[in-house]
Amino acid sequence: MKRNAFFGFLLFPFLSIIISCGSTMSLPQYLEHLDSEEYSPCVSELEKRNAKESNNDRIRDNFELAMIRHYQKDYDSSLSILNTTDRLMDDAVTESITKGFASVVANDNAAEYTGNSYEYIYINVFNALNYYNKGDVEEAAVEVRRLNEKQRKYLNQYGEWIKNDDTQIEISDTYKKLRLDTSKISENIPKKPTEADIFRDSATARYLSIVFAMMDDSVNNSWNVAADSRTLKALNPEFDVAAEGSISDGMGRLDVLAFTGLIGRRGERRLIVGPFPGIQFPTGSHFVYIPAFDLEFVFPEFPAPQTVLMPQEMPTFGWGPSFTIYPGKNEIIKMPQNSVDSIRIVFDGKNVSQNIKLSLLEDFNYAVQQDVNSKARKAYSRSVKRSMVKKFTAVAGATATLLIAEEAVNKEENLFTIAAYAATYLSAAKAADQIDRTETADIRQVYTLPAQAYAGGIELPGGKYSFKVQYLSKNGDLLKEESFKDIEVKNGKTVLVESSCQK
Repeated sequence: MKRNAFFGFLLFPFLSIIISCGSTMSLPQYLEHLDSEEYSPCVSELEKRNAKESNNDRIRDNFELAMIRHYQKDYDSSLSILNTTDRLMDDAVTESITKGFASVVANDNAAEYTGNSYEYIYINVFNALNYYNKGDVEEAAVEVRRLNEKQRKYLNQYGEWIKNDDTQIEISDTYKKLRLDTSKISENIPKKPTEADIFRDSATARYLSIVFAMMDDSVNNSWNVAADSRTLKALNPEFDVAAEGSISDGMGRLDVLAFTGLIGRRGERRLIVGPFPGIQFPTGSHFVYIPAFDLEFVFPEFPAPQTVLMPQEMPTFGWGPSFTIYPGKNEIIKMPQNSVDSIRIVFDGKNVSQNIKLSLLEDFNYAVQQDVNSKARKAYSRSVKRSMVKKFTAVAGATATLLIAEEAVNKEENLFTIAAYAATYLSAAKAADQIDRTETADIRQVYTLPAQAYAGGIELPGGKYSFKVQYLSKNGDLLKEESFKDIEVKNGKTVLVESSCQK
């Protein structure tokens, strides 16, 4: 093969590494409406998605729909959908345990969505609230007990499996022929998950367990309030657990559980190893140079076209495995804005003179962070293997295609064969360069879960009370106010009121 006369003008490829945060995943269209608290368009889209038999995201979409119905206080609908979703998720998780958690942790985009570990627990938290808001405390308590069973059945085994992560990145000799700087791949593998990265329990679940026990004697005999109190104290040392587990003689207790914002969203990180693509136009002629192939096609003055192809060497290229990150800070994954800074209970009338400030009970965003950290290493390893196979196949195919086109030029050099080679060259280069876009991280999740839960209350003499739950910004501006009328407090019992503000 002849080397081009203009070879000296080339900008030689150099290996570099870029960490970029940008996802090619297509996000659900309803997110924009969800962020604006426009629930009707969300419901419409989700129902259309669920009507499709081939919906791999059915578990997630059902969960989303049920949460929206919950925020709309349509507890019957939310309850029905969550019960169905819980059965689907439980079947998927049971299968994953049998397979060593492969289907839960290996949540590739093409696979059926089985739910994240924290979603497997939170589904019972909100179903318990559905039952409670319908007036069925015993069934609400059953949901919490089911959550306890899930911990024994799933979370403990899942946690041990995560801690025993021995993921290694192996680069075979075949892939080394692709002239990658393989050290960059090993250097950027996510850290091994630790005990702190394993989602074990929910502070909101423990809180509900205590509250339900304090409002119904039959529930109180079912499990140990002291044990739940110790667990809640360990999960959130700042929360006043003692006040929830005891009521003074001759008094009752009014509690408010308030949810704010929308849970944070995971994004994608892509590791790019390889040369920068570029185009140059030297004086006196025109050529297109694509470092991703280490090939050049020259357009000098006619009638002396020259092409250069070096099939004896495998071309270099840009290559990009990907994995999930949190938070998803980029232009595509827009993090929801939670404007609420504090929440207070303001009583109507003169029977209660003080206002009550609620305390942070649980930050749901932390569960997302734990989930991402626990999966990132394995996801990265899978992506490395998949993306190398895809790229190797694409480059090999492009090289073979170009050889055929070049042979046509060598046999009969004319305007048609030259133009055909140029078109083949550019399309093959683009196709191989674009192959990385097919390798994306799995950033699927339930987006309608809240960002935080706040809780708190006050002991009051038996009677009926009216009050407002006020959501305030950092500057003290009133963002939302929800009124509750004639809530009955009974001596020796706790009564719970749920409120929410998705702003």
